[in-house]
Amino acid sequence: MLLGAALLCSAIFSHAAEHRVASPDGKLIVVVSDDHGLRYRLAVDGQAVVTDSRLGLEFQDGTKLGSDATVIGVEQGRHEGFWENRFGPRRQVRDCWQELRLTLDARGSGHRTFGLIVRAYDDGVAFRYDLPEASGLGNFVLTNELTEFRFAGDYRCWAGGESGCAENQYPETRLSAIPAGKPGQPFQSVLPLLVETPAGYVAVAESDLLDWAGMSVTGTGSPDIVTTLARRSDGKGLVVSSVPRVSPWRVLMIGRWPAGLVNSDLIANLATPSRIGDDSWVRPGACAWDAWWTGINPFDADPQHTAVLARGTTESHKEYIDFAASMGWPYQLMDWFWYKNMTSYDKELHSTPNAALADFTQSAPEVDVPGLVRYAKARNVRLLIWAHSLDVETFGIEKTLAYLAAQGLAGVKIDFLNSQSQETVQWCERVLTTAAKLHLLIDFHGTYKPTGLARTYPNFITQEGVLGNEYNKLGGAKCTPLHTATLPFTRGLLGPMDFPPGGFLNRAPKDFKTTFPAEVMGTRARQLAMTVIYPSPLTVLCDSPKNYRSQPGVEFLRALPTVWDETVVLAGEVGRSIALARRSGDRWYLAAMNGTDATALEVPLAFLGEGKWTLRSFADQPGSTDYQAVAETTQQVDAKAKLPLALHPAGGFAGIITRH
Repeated sequence: MLLGAALLCSAIFSHAAEHRVASPDGKLIVVVSDDHGLRYRLAVDGQAVVTDSRLGLEFQDGTKLGSDATVIGVEQGRHEGFWENRFGPRRQVRDCWQELRLTLDARGSGHRTFGLIVRAYDDGVAFRYDLPEASGLGNFVLTNELTEFRFAGDYRCWAGGESGCAENQYPETRLSAIPAGKPGQPFQSVLPLLVETPAGYVAVAESDLLDWAGMSVTGTGSPDIVTTLARRSDGKGLVVSSVPRVSPWRVLMIGRWPAGLVNSDLIANLATPSRIGDDSWVRPGACAWDAWWTGINPFDADPQHTAVLARGTTESHKEYIDFAASMGWPYQLMDWFWYKNMTSYDKELHSTPNAALADFTQSAPEVDVPGLVRYAKARNVRLLIWAHSLDVETFGIEKTLAYLAAQGLAGVKIDFLNSQSQETVQWCERVLTTAAKLHLLIDFHGTYKPTGLARTYPNFITQEGVLGNEYNKLGGAKCTPLHTATLPFTRGLLGPMDFPPGGFLNRAPKDFKTTFPAEVMGTRARQLAMTVIYPSPLTVLCDSPKNYRSQPGVEFLRALPTVWDETVVLAGEVGRSIALARRSGDRWYLAAMNGTDATALEVPLAFLGEGKWTLRSFADQPGSTDYQAVAETTQQVDAKAKLPLALHPAGGFAGIITRH
């Protein structure tokens, strides 16, 4: 295999001073050159995808690594194995790669020594910078990263908008149309960047972001894309650290078709394995929310407590707890306005605190936290509770989490970080480490995109970093069928996604309006499908018990699995449609959804294997204009069958397949 890969490289690349590594199947080849500065390029199936692209780092003391680097040492390695993932799309994850480790001499910076590590997998490639003690950098301040992604053509792409909390759309555009921004204010496109090339689809991402600044990409008016790191809030460059250090992985996920990307484990494979030891106490599952999403709490008589200012009360929380128990959901989430001096959405983690500091030990009079914990426990439900990140910081991370754990809470949803600076990344790690010791789950909202941190800290049970269903109540009609059908191929590639799905006031896009209780665009079957398509070990169902009880389709949500033993992606086209099947134990959950246009799919069921099976379907009602209507049917199927699906515009399908 290695010999074949080397021959293929020779056929494609002819430059001198080159070092290369191939994927285990020999179809992806990365070449690194020190000719005229440190550069790399990538070929897929013999086609150039990324051409000579610059690599390097710059530091506050004037050190520049990369512009005049010379390779002085080469090591190659390989790994083939599996690891168990109890919190993802498949239980057994294949981890197979070939690696190139280069030792480099930065001649113009006093002959400093540094390294570049390049890995090639069958589904992508990644590289990271290695700063050993031999570099002589000591305590350093990183001021710039020079990494480029120079694509071989001005390809169609889906580029994230700017957002400090990764709540953005991924509109279709061209590489040359990605904005560059202004001098000193580069445009920061939220990852991933999805690019359609003649050789297949490439998603630019990052993994293993630990104690470093988060990465975005910036346009140049050409097919060349450059890296932009988040600046520290204290003005001290991008990263303040000391050697030895490695940077996060810069990742190019690769699939010959979009479905191949959706089925990739690359971000998790590249992440640091679990740091918390025994994680048997981390329990995935479905979760009821509270009255915030619908925007109305019938138990709250204050007319001002509606829309974005809606909040739960003791009686409404009991209603949600009772419903969670009846549905076999292990969790109920209590959202904001439950504690004294709560900071609101006008401030974030790094803001100046209010004069009156938050006090988690003093509950609002309308929310009996200890009583609700007891009430939930008696019904085999555990409570998660909301907290503003700035309030957690001012009250003290350790003090906050210890107090909440002592109340018997299962975890904390921490909101409004709104940054991917190094300080924010450090803060998240500190929260997760502390929470793990206390057996608390963490769900970060208003936060940056996933980078594999959920593998490193399995108590990081889910996260936002997505323009999700809450935008149906915030105005602007941003949570469109096009957006939600694009997410599986963009944000969904990176890791857990607290969207959250399950809206049952379903409207055709033309009939949608921002109102309270909140509505959603698309059919009910589409919202059911999202619970399977969108990955989230903690799947929060957004709607109210009133809108769920005795409604068509609600039985699909009963005892809903949220982690999977196996996943098969059956079809996919960015922004248009996706169909996949996920197995939990001896049951398969089949889900499909589309974008704006009506779609006909024929889904092969070969994944079932031998035997006879029963499919219980929850589909769009044929011929109906009622987007809340669900056609519930049961039929016998087997592995030879091809299941025809007819999806309404903004439609969907959800099914449960059990052995006959």
